Amino acid sequence: MSGRLPWETVETFPSTDKSLLTEWADKVDAATTPNGRARALIGRALASYWAVAEGVTDFTWSEATEARKADLAEALAIARRIESPDLLAEALLGVLYATWGPDSLTNRTEIVEELTAIRDQISDEELRLRILEWVVLGYLDHADLDNAAIAIEHFADESADTEMVLFRRREILWRACIAMLDGRIDESVQANQDAISSTANTAGSPFSFQNVAITIAIERYLRRGLDDVVISIRSIRASSPRVATNWDTGLAFALSEVGQDQQAAELFSILAKEDFAAVPRDLNWLVTMQLLGLIALNLDDREAGRGVLEQLLPYAELDATHGSGYASYGPVGRVVASLAAQSGNQEVAEKHFDHVLSTRAAGPWTSLTLLNRATARRITNPTGALEDATMAAAQLGELGLEGWAAEASSLIEELRLAGHADPIARLDNQRWTLRHPTGSAEVNSGVGIDHLVQLLAHPGRSFKVSELDATVDPALPGETTAERSLDETARISYLQRVGEIEALANATPQDQEELLFLKRELAGSAYFVSVSTEAERTRVRVTKALRRAIDDIANHSTPLGQHLRSTIETGRKCLYHPASGAAWLVIRSNPDS
Repeated sequence: MSGRLPWETVETFPSTDKSLLTEWADKVDAATTPNGRARALIGRALASYWAVAEGVTDFTWSEATEARKADLAEALAIARRIESPDLLAEALLGVLYATWGPDSLTNRTEIVEELTAIRDQISDEELRLRILEWVVLGYLDHADLDNAAIAIEHFADESADTEMVLFRRREILWRACIAMLDGRIDESVQANQDAISSTANTAGSPFSFQNVAITIAIERYLRRGLDDVVISIRSIRASSPRVATNWDTGLAFALSEVGQDQQAAELFSILAKEDFAAVPRDLNWLVTMQLLGLIALNLDDREAGRGVLEQLLPYAELDATHGSGYASYGPVGRVVASLAAQSGNQEVAEKHFDHVLSTRAAGPWTSLTLLNRATARRITNPTGALEDATMAAAQLGELGLEGWAAEASSLIEELRLAGHADPIARLDNQRWTLRHPTGSAEVNSGVGIDHLVQLLAHPGRSFKVSELDATVDPALPGETTAERSLDETARISYLQRVGEIEALANATPQDQEELLFLKRELAGSAYFVSVSTEAERTRVRVTKALRRAIDDIANHSTPLGQHLRSTIETGRKCLYHPASGAAWLVIRSNPDS
C-alpha cells in the first residue's frame, strides 16, 4: 500500500481489514525515522478504530481507545519536536479521527483551532481539505448554520479543482443537511439521492446507502411516516451485524413512533441493560443515545429515561450530528429537557428548553422543541403550554409537517377543554363538552345546543331566527300578533331573580351582568310584532330551545348557566354578547353527526 494514511477507515461503517491493521502495525515496528514512526502510529490508530466492532481484537472498546490514544500521543510528541506542519496536521487530525466519540468532544474545538492556525503552512491538499471538514462539522455540532454555510463555501472553493471526487461532492451532503435543518425537506432528500447516484461507483462512506437511508428516516420522522421505513430498517439491521446496536436502536425508535410499543420495548430493554453498556462510545454514540432518549419518552420508561438523561446532560448544548455532518438528529437539549420533565425535574427541563429556543434558528427541530416544552408544561404551566403549542402548531403547519401540527392542535384542544384559554365547545359522539372560565358542562346534542353554539362562536353578531332554524319560510305573508316575549312563569321567575341580586351585599360582575339582562328582558316583555304566523312560531321555538339548552347546562354548572342567561338575547334576533367579547372555539369531532 502507499504511504497515504487510511482516513476513510474511520468514516466508513465498520470496515476494519485485518490485513490493513497488520500492515500498519508492521510499519510501526519497521520505522527507522521519527517521521516514519509518527506516521505509522497514526496509521495504526486509524486502522484499528473499528477493530473491536469487527472482532479483529480481543480488546474492549475502552481498552482499544486507550491504545489508540497512546499511539497518537507519541505521534503528536514527535510531530511537535520535528516542527513539520504537515506531520503536525496529520497527528492532530489523527487525534480527531481515531478518538472520534463523546469523550473527545471537550477538546475537539481546541484541536481544530490549532489546525486552522497552521493550515496555510501545509502543503498536502488532502490535509487542508480535511481540516475544513472539521471546521464545518464543528459549526453543525453547535447549530451555527450561518457559519457552517460560510465554511462550506470555503470548502467548495478549495476543492473545486481537486481530483478527489469524494471531496468535491461532500459539500452537496452538507448543504442537504442544512436544508433539512432549515425545513427544506424535499430538497435535502433529493440532494442525498443525487449524491449517491452520481458517485455510485466511487468508494467511500459519504456516499454509503446508509447515509441516504438515515436522511430518509429523518424525513419520515418529521412527517410522521416512519411506518413506511420499518421494513427497510429491519433489512439494513440484518445486513449490518457489526453495527447492530445502532440499527437495533433505529428499529426500536421507529416501532415506538408508529405505536408498536411491545416490540419496541423488547428491543429497548436489551439495549438498556447495564446502563446502555451495549452502546460503544464511538462516533455514533451521541446520535444513538439521542434516539434511545426519544424511545424512553415514547414508551414512558422513566427509569431508563433517567439513565439516558444522565449520560446526555454533558452534551445538552450540542446537536446530534451524524458522521461528518451528513445528517442531523437535532438538538440534544430537546431530548435532555424532555427527559428532565419526564423525571419531574421541571427546573432542569426549562433551562434546556430555553437554551435551545434562545440559540437556535427557526426550523423543524426548533418547532418540535416548542411542542415538547408545551407538553412538559401542560400541568405546571398550562398558560405557557398553550402559548407554546399555539406557536408550534402554526410553525409546523407552515413547514408542511401536518402530523406534528395535528399533535400540537390536539394539545391546544386539551388545554382549552381544561379551561386554560378562551371558552371551547366540543362535539364528540353526539355529546357536547363546554368549558368556560365560569364553569363546564357536558350535555347531549340537540336543537337548542346547536343553536347555542352557533351564537357562542360569533359573539356580537345578531342572528335572525331563520338563520338558526331554517325551517321557517320568510316569504310567508305577515299577520299582526301580540304576545309577550316572556310567558308568565318566566316573568315571575325573572322578577324573583332580580330581587335576589339586588339584595346581595357583594354582587359580582357576573351578577351585575345578569341583572342588566333580566331588567332588559322584563322591560320588553310585551310588544306587538308583525310577522308571519310561521315566523313567529319559529321565534318561540328557537327561544324555547335555547332556554332549554341553557337550563340543561345550568344543571351541570350554575355559574356557566348564569353566564349564558345573562349574555344570550332571544327574540326575532338572537345574540351572544359577553363582556370579554371572546368567541368560543367550536369543534365537531364527528362532523357527520
